[in-house]
Amino acid sequence: MPSFWQVGAAMVTVLALLILALKFLGRLQNGRGAQDSVRLLKVRRLGPKRDLETLRVDDEVFTIYRHDGGMVLLRREPHVDYVEREPVVTPDTAVAGLGRKLMAMAASAGGSSRPAEDR
Repeated sequence: MPSFWQVGAAMVTVLALLILALKFLGRLQNGRGAQDSVRLLKVRRLGPKRDLETLRVDDEVFTIYRHDGGMVLLRREPHVDYVEREPVVTPDTAVAGLGRKLMAMAASAGGSSRPAEDR
């Protein structure tokens, strides 16, 4: 019958090997770049718990309709085709158009589109 010390040493050895194996597997996964292979490109909110999402997985782009009960794949296309079809929106162009839209909305609601200092 093995002694208490032999059983304890065997358990420590097995735990140490398990930890080393998990660290090795973690390095293999990080080196592969699994985090960068899936990116969320665009989300359009359609209502509570309803979204249209555009995901990039490696070199393919998927458009998915997500709702409370599940997901539906709407489109699957190569990334090159998606880039040619969709316009590139930079933060500068997105903000520049937003100011004009807000001013037009304020004017159509009956408010002034000019700041208070200019009146």
